Amino acid sequence: MNAMNRLATEYDILDAAVGAIHREVGLCLDVVERNVKKNDKRTDAFIQMPDNGVRLAVEIKKWATQANLGAVINQLKNLAEPGQGLFVADYINPNMGERLKEADIQFLDTAGNAYINQRPVYIYIKGNKPQQATTAKEKVKTGKSFQPTGMKVVFAFLRDRKLINAPYREIADQAGVALGTVGWVIRDLIAQGFLLEGINKNQRKLADFDLLLDRWVEAYPRKLKEKHKIGIFTTENPEWWAAVKPKKFDALWGGEIAAAKYTNYLNPKHGTVYINKANMANFLQAAQLRKPEPYERPDIQIELIEPFWKEKKPKEIAGQEGLVHPIITYADLIETGETRNLDTANRLREKYIR
Repeated sequence: MNAMNRLATEYDILDAAVGAIHREVGLCLDVVERNVKKNDKRTDAFIQMPDNGVRLAVEIKKWATQANLGAVINQLKNLAEPGQGLFVADYINPNMGERLKEADIQFLDTAGNAYINQRPVYIYIKGNKPQQATTAKEKVKTGKSFQPTGMKVVFAFLRDRKLINAPYREIADQAGVALGTVGWVIRDLIAQGFLLEGINKNQRKLADFDLLLDRWVEAYPRKLKEKHKIGIFTTENPEWWAAVKPKKFDALWGGEIAAAKYTNYLNPKHGTVYINKANMANFLQAAQLRKPEPYERPDIQIELIEPFWKEKKPKEIAGQEGLVHPIITYADLIETGETRNLDTANRLREKYIR
């Protein structure tokens, strides 16, 4: 899908959502700007509230029910000042609506569901069913670059931008993919506007690193991480990880533990461990972790994930041994959507991911 078609689809959703809230409660919202780029930040649109004239920065998303909601919450919090952002989607189910409201993220959808908190206007509508066209079982058309194999190549580019102009064979080796994969990922990134190509093939460069990173992080939990998940484990000991040496098991800390070590800011509760399945049994025994009982909702959750990347020397990862790359740590934190983790994630991004 090229950029113009994507924008057309997004603005169809925006117009339908504005129309739906008008039909539901008579609220007239005015779309005053579309596709605004300022200070290297793109905003899909700006909507103006009636009466008080407040302008809301809009993030639009198609197939929102399949989105990484943690990434959506983080995008909206970074898009505008508190209370001045608006998430617009094709459909927001009741569970999503509750979670967005708890995070104080205002939203509209094309079915008339909404949360608006702008004095004197307060609206909260949930439970409206989408039209048949919206509920159709259709996969998210993210492009080949955001399918599992393509995402490995994109991660390699995000981790090392110089790799973009390396020979295809070297890119394939660093990404851990077949040689033929590299060409179609590069062509797809060019078609989507993420990659620019000069006259010579060694003149490729990223058009917008931050936008590509956001897109990768949003797709990561469902498209890549889930496919490499070994399982979820638990413990009654909140300090279970403190005495564990991941290097002994060829493992790496991710998620909250890695973030705590990178930033010295977060007190970890849940854990994410990247480890080969062959080393899992020894690790579980050493860390005294167990599988949750059926229907148990453990207070502490530890995910074990098999690595998908080709390892680099530890010193190349921000000088930290035993930790996954900051990009993966960042993606793990964003997935949770929890305020404390989003705050830490943005600190991590500012310090390490540029």
